[in-house]
Amino acid sequence: MVAVGLAAIPLGLAAFPASAQDTAAPSSTTQTSAPRPSQGYRPYFVEFRARAAASYGHMYVLYGQLNGQGEIVKSDIAGFHPKGDANNCENCSLVPWTVGHVLFVPSEIGASDGDLEEKYVTGRYRVMVDGATFKKVSAHVKRLKAEKPLWNALINNCVTFGNDIAVLIGLKTPPGSNLMEPKNYVDTLREMNGGKPQKALRFAAPSSSAPPTSAAPPAASKPKKDSDANVSSRTAGASDTPR
Repeated sequence: MVAVGLAAIPLGLAAFPASAQDTAAPSSTTQTSAPRPSQGYRPYFVEFRARAAASYGHMYVLYGQLNGQGEIVKSDIAGFHPKGDANNCENCSLVPWTVGHVLFVPSEIGASDGDLEEKYVTGRYRVMVDGATFKKVSAHVKRLKAEKPLWNALINNCVTFGNDIAVLIGLKTPPGSNLMEPKNYVDTLREMNGGKPQKALRFAAPSSSAPPTSAAPPAASKPKKDSDANVSSRTAGASDTPR
């Protein structure tokens, strides 16, 4: 049984990051700010992201609110990964991730090591949503954090987690998401829903009246896990060699 599980590792869907650059589409076909639907401006967004990793990659969801200039004023990251792979872990263990290719293992929901660095993003699909839909996504993530579902690379993984959110907000989704690699899933999701290649959104500059905790911290040797309330532009200035 272990041999079968290990042989299936390339199909599992959460892992540890390795350096890679985001492949931006030509400027003539990219979206640099939030679209404004004909039925009115929607200030909330849900962005499905794939990032590079030491094996087959990882998928997570960045969701939040924009200002009138299409800049992020508040956001959070929801990613599903084995326990111990949190963004602020030191000497993160590979044991839960490895065992999770055979058995179900404890999980965490949030930012994992590498999620806060834009340079590792390999694919994205962003949709604008209204306040009611944004609240549904937030409530869904909050509920799963409380339930603590078990993680398994072949059955209940980072891609199935993102796929459930895509279904929740009414997107068309590909079948067999549990066996799809993160980048392939995100690209397919975008194509199925008529999306175009997109560039990263900008983060709004911190307001001078904002509390100190909302300002970007100085460069650190390793990115730290952000609170549920706000993930800011701390994707820059972190180490180029996360585990």
